[in-house]
Order: sequence, then C-alpha cells, then structure tokens
Amino acid sequence: MEKKQLLIVDDEKEVTSFFTYFLKHKNCEVTVVHTGKEVERLLAAPDRAFHAALLDLKLPDANGLDLLERIKSAFPQCEVLIMTGYSTIQSAVTAIQRGAKDYLEKPFDDLNSLERIIDSLLEPSVQQADELAQEAAAFGILYSPDSPMAKVVAIAKKLAPKGIHILIEGETGTGKELLARFLHGASMRAKQPFIAINCGAVPESLLESELFGYEKGAFTGAVKARKGLFELAHNGTLFLDEIGEAPASIQVKLLRSLETGEFMRVGSEQVAKSNIRFLSATNRNLEHEADANRFRRDLLYRLEGIKLSIPPLRERIDDIPLIAQSLLEQKSKGSCEIDEEAIQIMQRYDWPGNVRQLINVVNQTWALHECRVLRPEHLPGSLREKAYSQVIPAPAPSKMEQQIDAECSRFVQSITRLVTSTEQIDFDYLTRRIKQLETEISRAVIEKGLAETNGDRQLLSKKLNITKRTIRYILNEKG
Repeated sequence: MEKKQLLIVDDEKEVTSFFTYFLKHKNCEVTVVHTGKEVERLLAAPDRAFHAALLDLKLPDANGLDLLERIKSAFPQCEVLIMTGYSTIQSAVTAIQRGAKDYLEKPFDDLNSLERIIDSLLEPSVQQADELAQEAAAFGILYSPDSPMAKVVAIAKKLAPKGIHILIEGETGTGKELLARFLHGASMRAKQPFIAINCGAVPESLLESELFGYEKGAFTGAVKARKGLFELAHNGTLFLDEIGEAPASIQVKLLRSLETGEFMRVGSEQVAKSNIRFLSATNRNLEHEADANRFRRDLLYRLEGIKLSIPPLRERIDDIPLIAQSLLEQKSKGSCEIDEEAIQIMQRYDWPGNVRQLINVVNQTWALHECRVLRPEHLPGSLREKAYSQVIPAPAPSKMEQQIDAECSRFVQSITRLVTSTEQIDFDYLTRRIKQLETEISRAVIEKGLAETNGDRQLLSKKLNITKRTIRYILNEKG
C-alpha cells in the first residue's frame, strides 16, 4: 500500500518530535518543517504532493491562514489539520471556513481522540458528510451536499464538544434554535437539560425572575420559592434566543453570571452557582448595537466565544426542494410529490421569512389541496406573483453559451428559409416539432452527460448547474 505523504509545520521542535514519534506506526511518510519559508520551498517543488498536513497557526515568519490557502491551492486534495492554542480558537474556526478539515488544541492531552482525528485525516471517509447530514436531520436541519449550510453544520459539529460559548447569528426563521439543539446534542452535555428562553418574548419585569428564580415573598404573588432557568439548566445548556432584545439591567446580571457562574435569586442575598454552557442567538448585528450603546460590548465578547452565521434561505436555494419534499412526505405519509415547475417557482422566491415561512407555505398548501402532485397552481398566489416578478440580472454569457446562441441563430435562419420557401405549411406541426425538439435535446444532453460521468448524477448536476431532481424529471417525465 502506498504510503501517505504527511506534512507537519510547527516552529516548536518538541511538537514536531512528538508527532514524528506518534506517527511512526502509521502508514505515512512524515516531512517536518518549522517556518513558512520552508513550506514555500516545498510547495515550489514539482515532485512533492501531500495527502495531509498538520499546520500551526502561529509561525515566526508566516501567517498560518495564508499558508493554509497556499497549501490548499497547491494540493487541493490535501486535508489540513490546524493546531492552535485556546486563545486563537476563533482563528481556527476561520481556518475551517477557508478549507481546513479540523483543528487541534494544544496541549494534546487526549491521545485517543488525537489518534482518531489523525486517522480520519489520513483515511478520509466519503460517508462522513452523509452521516453528519443525517445527524443534523434528526434535529430538523436539512441541507443538500453543496449547501452553505453544510459548512455551518460541520463547524458546529467540531465545536460542540469543546464547551465554548457560541453566538448564532441569522435572520428570523433561519433555524437558529435548531442549530443550538444540534450543538447541545453533539456536546458532552447531551444527556443534561437543554433550556431555551426568548429574551424578547418575556417582559422586562419578569425576565430576571425567569432566569434567576425568586424567593418566597420577593414580590407580590411570590407565594413560594421558585427555581430559575439558571438552576434548571445546571450541568446542561442554556439557550438565550434573541439576546439582542435583553434589557440593559439584565445584560449586567448576565455578564456577571457568564464570568463567574454565580447568580442570586430575586429577593435572596445568598449567592448560588451553576455550571452552564451558554448558547445565544440574535437576528441583529450586535456589533452595530454595541456601537450604538444598545448592547454591552463586554457581554458581547463573553457570548461570542465563537460566532456561527446561518445563511438565509435565498442563499441556499438548492435546499428548498429537500426541505419542501421532506415536509410534504411527513404530512402526506409519502403520497405527495412536488413537480419541477413548482420547485422552480419556490427557488425564484426570496423567502423573507426563511425556512419558517417555507414550512408554513407547505403546511398551508397541503391542508388546502391534499394532492398527489403539488403543482404551481396549488401554491399561494402571492408567492407565484412575487416569484415571477423577481428581477434576476443575467450574467455575461460564457464562451459555451455564445456558441449555443450562434447555433440556435443558424437553426432559426435555416427553418425560416425552409418555411418561407414552401407554399403551404402546417404551422401547428412546426410548433409541436419545436417543442419535441426541446425534449429531445434535453434528454440527449443528460444521457451523454451521464455516460461521461459514469452515471454520477451529483457530478452531472454540478456540471450542468441543475438539480438532481431536474435530471430525474427529464429522464422520466419528459422521456
């Protein structure tokens, strides 16, 4: 079996010596360098190709993020593992967003975990992405393989066991609480409580007692002591939804609790402690809120140990068929499908309410029609009108598109000459034949593409910039 070529980049010789020893029984050939200049020399050598790399983010003469991009550019198939100290975790997440597979925190205490990560680096499994998608689907998060949501979920999976406080950003309806539940479920606290509160839905006068609890007699109506969410979430996760709506008085108390883990019930003078992992979410830009003095910047720094941003639905249109069909299958017990034209209408719409709005539309449509095939006429009229009115700027035509345009022009000229040179012509036959020609060309292109990709519909969908559903529609229904 061919040995894997592994590159280790770290300026600490103790680290490189440790990995050289640690990896000596693996099926790999290790190359060790200590500086960015040495990396550049390796990348310039045409006879070197690396399967994997362990890269320290902080080098004396180079930026680790820049080196990551250089390595991925020179060896696109090279899997890169980032090594970092706790203080640079945010940089490690940035590295993952730029193509790194995962990150390791120094010092390397858990050697079993370290070995598992390195094994996955040297022998990447094609099933890992599918397994992660299935795991996310169990929490209601659905996405296609090439969706920007796939990267968000992959990063969340890596961060979940770390115990870091995470701030989730995203527009209303994007599924921030679903991601928070996924983070909890993939964490070491998964068997402990997950407690959620919407900070904008509780009146300011009640929010403090909801969070911290109260003693008997603390205020009118407090006939007995009551635990707050801080106590109920002990050893688990507390999810602070719409944290940007929290009033200033609560922000001060939250800051104290995040720093020390301490809190006091309303009406009590006794300090209590709780072991909580904080997840928070907002549809506001908290940086702008802090600049405007509407949100405490010190609290923001505490909450956003790591920041995850969920893309709006309009930026993940390939996920729309998957989400809509999944919802319909649940409602109809598998008896209803969505036709291609209805899917295209959904993908043209901009979904200001995001996934939540899509769920409402599918539920409403099924309740009204309960059809075997959901067609455009079943969709709400307002959605169809807005979808058709969306102005999508046309990109500059590619060389291939220019060639297709030229061939189409020659075809039109040829047919026009033929028709005008004939005294009689069945115009209905002409139009029917042209429509048939559209089907024949579409089917021929799909069949030739499948032959060239060995039947790989995922690869063909990327090549033709269409969905796998469209391929199936052309082969089956149009055929």
